[in-house]
Amino acid sequence: MTNRFQATVAAAALLCGVASGAAAKDAALMIVNNDYRYLEDTDEVDAADDLKRRLESEGFDVFDIRSEGAPDSWETVEDFRKEAEGADRLLVFMAGRFVTTEHESWLLTRYADDMNDLSVGSVGVPLSAILRSVDGSPEHALVLLAPLGDEIELDESLRAGIADPDVPDGVGVLIGPTESLEEFVDKVALVPDAKMRSALRDQYPKIEPFGDVLDSAPFTMGEMSEAEQAEAALRLTRTQRRDVQRDLTILDHNPGGIDGIFGRVTRAAIADWQEDQGFDPTGYVNDVQVKVLGRQAAKRAAELEDAARKRAAEQARQDHAFWDVTGKDGTAKGLLAYLKQYPDGLHADEANAALAKLQRSDGDKAGKAERERWKVAKDKDTVQAYEAYLKKHPKGYFADVAKARVDELKQAQVRETERKALAASEQALLKNGPLRLIVEQRLASLGLDPGAVDGKFNKKTRKALRQYQKSRGMAVTGYVDQITLARILVNF
Repeated sequence: MTNRFQATVAAAALLCGVASGAAAKDAALMIVNNDYRYLEDTDEVDAADDLKRRLESEGFDVFDIRSEGAPDSWETVEDFRKEAEGADRLLVFMAGRFVTTEHESWLLTRYADDMNDLSVGSVGVPLSAILRSVDGSPEHALVLLAPLGDEIELDESLRAGIADPDVPDGVGVLIGPTESLEEFVDKVALVPDAKMRSALRDQYPKIEPFGDVLDSAPFTMGEMSEAEQAEAALRLTRTQRRDVQRDLTILDHNPGGIDGIFGRVTRAAIADWQEDQGFDPTGYVNDVQVKVLGRQAAKRAAELEDAARKRAAEQARQDHAFWDVTGKDGTAKGLLAYLKQYPDGLHADEANAALAKLQRSDGDKAGKAERERWKVAKDKDTVQAYEAYLKKHPKGYFADVAKARVDELKQAQVRETERKALAASEQALLKNGPLRLIVEQRLASLGLDPGAVDGKFNKKTRKALRQYQKSRGMAVTGYVDQITLARILVNF
């Protein structure tokens, strides 16, 4: 096997995030590169030695590599990953020259030289892979990044520095000088129950935080109560935490999200539920409570689904009846009346097709001048264009269609701000890519048509979501909110 092929295999494994092996209580990874073979060296990183000693005194198993090549660095990352599985706390410290491509930031290793966006992967450690390495320890994972050195000449496909990182939920990323980062870890992060966000704001202006660096989620927990110990003993996975949040949502206790992170809002929701059940409202769950919560949510979900089936049957009956009264005659006025009442109805495709056929028609009842003005209005497809047509032909052959389109466009302008807010909320809720696939799979299993199950929400997906929400008596938006996600995840 050639060295180049070995390096490629190692890099692929690093990017895929494969790890296995025994767990350590706490694990740290330190990659420090200041001695470069071909690039200009950077200053010594004395703070790294202080940080290592401090971490070891706290019981961390420290994986440390200094100014080595990419294969050795990747191997050290792999060793860290094996120890990091299930660790209580994870800390990563990376210092050296960083470069960024369009989609990735890299820490350059010792033999980096004359690289571009195609070759940088053979001489660098990808930041995205490091972030995936700590994704399994939400609320107790810190990644510290210290860019070193002056500007160097780079290929036009690269730029020096670190792009704003796409940080997994529950992970904190800090970018700043090595001395400031070391002091922050020593005096704040490793202090039980320290308020990290406030300390950064008030005492460490040179450090820029990303992701979840919160006062309510200290990196180092203080002495645990009996309730905290009972929950910790469960060793709930991220998925199991999401299940708890889903069940709380189904039971009308708002956990603030279904992300697998038990923050302040989720703790309050747990405490509210506990109080309702006569448990001590600690905000921390034990084995018995998780089971009770799951049973209650399953029962409530079944009741909601039964009501949804009855609601869907009644909605279908009303839909067919309205179509018989309005749409069956095939007139533009009737078709438009049906679509206004049932834009995603059982006959919506049929009505839209019939309406499109009418619009394509030469319109024997319309004169040449009207047909020409109608074509101009359709091509421009603006409020002004349709109103110009209506001004000339207020009772024209296409007047009903033009009026409906004007109303639709005006409503779309009003709804755009709301749509953007819904899209942003959905994006935050479905940051975990597989959740999008689950939503599509669940919609398809219910006989709705979300389009291809590929995690990309298109017009078909939006329509299927609106149909799902309407049949279950929810706000009909076509976007996934917390209650929609909770209902979809039940029994999936």
